[in-house]
Amino acid sequence: MEDDAGSDPPAHPALKLQATSFPGYSAPTLSPAFRLDEGYSDDTPSQAEKETMVDNAMSLPEWVLAQSEADRAAFAYTILRSLSTATLAGVVERLTPLLHMDPVLKLPPELTFQIFSYLEPRQLLTASLASRAWRSRILDSGLWRVLYIQEGWRVDLRAIRSFEQEQSEAVSPQTRRARPQCSDPDLSEPKQKRRVPMSWYDGRTLDDSKSVNETTQPDNEGDHMMLDASVRTPQTGTEKQMRESQTLAHDSISFLQPPLKSSLVVRMPNGSTRINWMHLYKQRRRLEANWHHGRFTNFQLPHPSHPEDAHLECVYAIQFQGKWLVSGSRDRTVRVWDLETKRLWNRPLVGHAKSVLCLQFDPSPAEDIIISGSSDRSVIVWRFSTGKKIHQITSAHADSVLNLKFDHRFLVTCSKDRTVKVWNRHDLLPNHEDYPRIFKGGAASYPSYIIDLTETAPNFIEANIANGHIKALKAYSLLMTVEGHGAAVNAMQLHGDEIVTASGDRLIKVWNIRNGTCVKTLMGHTKGIACVQSDSRRIISGSNDNTVRIYDHISGAEVACLRGHNNLVRTVQAGFGDPPGADEALRLEALEVDTAFWRAQKEGVPIEPGPSATRRAGHTPNTAGSRNPRDIRATGAKIPPGGGGSIWGRIVSGSYDESILIWHKDRDGAWSIGHRLRQSDAAANAARGTLSDAARAAIQTQVRHLQATQTPGIANIAAPSIMTGQQSNRPTNTPGQGSTPTPPVVNNAPVATPGAQDSNVAAAGPSHIPAGPASRTNVTNTTAVNTAPQTPRPPPIPSALPGAPPLVTPQGVPPAGLAHLLQMPAPHPIPNIPRNRAPAPTSRVFKVQFDSRKIVCASVDPRIVGWDFACGDDDILEACRFFQGL
Repeated sequence: MEDDAGSDPPAHPALKLQATSFPGYSAPTLSPAFRLDEGYSDDTPSQAEKETMVDNAMSLPEWVLAQSEADRAAFAYTILRSLSTATLAGVVERLTPLLHMDPVLKLPPELTFQIFSYLEPRQLLTASLASRAWRSRILDSGLWRVLYIQEGWRVDLRAIRSFEQEQSEAVSPQTRRARPQCSDPDLSEPKQKRRVPMSWYDGRTLDDSKSVNETTQPDNEGDHMMLDASVRTPQTGTEKQMRESQTLAHDSISFLQPPLKSSLVVRMPNGSTRINWMHLYKQRRRLEANWHHGRFTNFQLPHPSHPEDAHLECVYAIQFQGKWLVSGSRDRTVRVWDLETKRLWNRPLVGHAKSVLCLQFDPSPAEDIIISGSSDRSVIVWRFSTGKKIHQITSAHADSVLNLKFDHRFLVTCSKDRTVKVWNRHDLLPNHEDYPRIFKGGAASYPSYIIDLTETAPNFIEANIANGHIKALKAYSLLMTVEGHGAAVNAMQLHGDEIVTASGDRLIKVWNIRNGTCVKTLMGHTKGIACVQSDSRRIISGSNDNTVRIYDHISGAEVACLRGHNNLVRTVQAGFGDPPGADEALRLEALEVDTAFWRAQKEGVPIEPGPSATRRAGHTPNTAGSRNPRDIRATGAKIPPGGGGSIWGRIVSGSYDESILIWHKDRDGAWSIGHRLRQSDAAANAARGTLSDAARAAIQTQVRHLQATQTPGIANIAAPSIMTGQQSNRPTNTPGQGSTPTPPVVNNAPVATPGAQDSNVAAAGPSHIPAGPASRTNVTNTTAVNTAPQTPRPPPIPSALPGAPPLVTPQGVPPAGLAHLLQMPAPHPIPNIPRNRAPAPTSRVFKVQFDSRKIVCASVDPRIVGWDFACGDDDILEACRFFQGL
């Protein structure tokens, strides 16, 4: 083997042959099957046919085939070395299909579906550029449905089914038969390419969400997909492909009447319409980005143009579902609002003698009820559609009814009298599964008419029911009374067969609704608990110790303590975004944290769990969900620190410090304050949003004039309070800020911004007026009322705001502060206001609720305000009707 590289002798001389020694050999040429693809073929050979053609190109002698694979490789290499460069290039081109295997074409669609479901959306969109076959599989609507669900987002399947049915019926059979022949997608496919029968789709799990792209058989030549001509789209970039895929159905059926103008739907070959899950995924990601970055618009109930619809006093309870919101107030009324018009949907429901403290409603035709509880100790059941009172429990408790929950089986109420009571929703016989089981020795007591089923033979009960000796319990009969708390039961949740209660005695208790036994007691708060929420994995509570705490539902261990408020946390709602089947993943994650804790303890790290006072000096534990072993408060939990969940999880808490906090997860999985909102800011933004462009221009002009003519001190005060009206859709707060600027003061009187409630009016406003009938009658006629001597304000000049609608506060008082600021005759020195006296609370938060799109807040202010994170985006708004919370 000493020869030079140019001769390159073979390793097996016995196999040395001349390249042209075979009889009939000619230089290889490109067969028609391997020429450049021009996008059309009358007769495309199958893979088996191509392999047969290759095999029949030349038959090798038997002595060659008898050699080992290594000898044949050396023999082939020797032959290739003897060929010219041009001929060798042709051979390489013929060998390329043998060396390249596209898994999308080789593997069944079900396998590639599962493989792609593990990729991130960005990776999927990048992979869709590989070929048409990859693009067809990746843009499959069913794949994006799986990705949507895996993110932990919930969706209203009933709304989707109804929407799909409506869209399918929009195109009549006559219209479908009248389509031009050239638009038939079957005509653009080779005749030997047979479509998959629709019966095959019926047997699949996600048959109803497959896109039109997956209804064609892949072409085995190269990596191209034989698609319908009407759905072919050029590949010029990731974003362009996303837009084309979303409008795929619209482009292919644009001739239909009425046209499907939205990329929200895709059209199946059989003419039916399916939801475009890729579009839903995209819009949900955009909506979540608005939540993360704090982009929102504000609204209020009632609409600023209709202050006469407002409650007369503070609002204690709200609940919204779909387009409906129901509120209960200190003015003794329950009101139903239309969130689309921001107006009252029906007249106020009057029946309670004192404040309405709690409520729940269900607008579905099967239920159609509102149930409210009051300080007058009564519970009233209303017909949602008509507002008619259909039932009343006059003395449900011995004191105020603080909270209530119901499902299709039971109504559960809790009270300041320290008890929890369970009532039946429908007529109930002893042989029914929802009939209470008496448990002796527990905390529950039962009325005398409740039969002890453990001491009565079943056949005896059946006989007495048949004979009419045992009557069915009427709806809303008391089933049991549970006593166990040492103070008022402020809040409760009903989840399946469990009742979770929170009390002023600093305890959280879990009860069995069947027999009233206490299943577990959770401790951790240092002061009374005001609110609670629970699911099958977690219990979340807010307390007078200014904290929000998260407990493992199974073990009762505290897994997080969130500190951000500086007063009572009155209301809290959490959404963790658990994907389906998350229990095992959460358990393994919690086990990994416990293992790290015990390993660190074994290594001598000072990590003893317990109060912070027992920790190592100088270390402040992070109890908001940190995985650091030094921050672990308890071991043995079935969920990890922070409560687990997806990256989209959020907690919204409202406090007597007049703020609403939105908690997000950081990169380490611990909770941090994402945004701090205030009710007063939202009300001002909502009112400014109703100003006309002419009014905003007039305000801006007069402010500039004021800045130019008045003293710098006055100009600096006026600018921030009025100039913000130019950006009505932008929040006045910045993410992470925890304070609100002090209202400007002129002439010893606060300056009111457009739409903001005058503080002097609020001091004597409805929230401080006695609850008697006379005071409620006079409140709508109230004018400016001053509780302290102040400089008289000149009347507003109508020409100051040309083209602007009349601005009034919810109490009917003109916003004199704005007119006073724009028309004041001469500046006066700004006095030093003493800081030792805190202002009266005007925006204490009583209740917050959020869904996938918005937050709604009820507070001391009679106005109900909200933050809408859809920001008026048409695509997001169109998709929001199918979204549900986390």
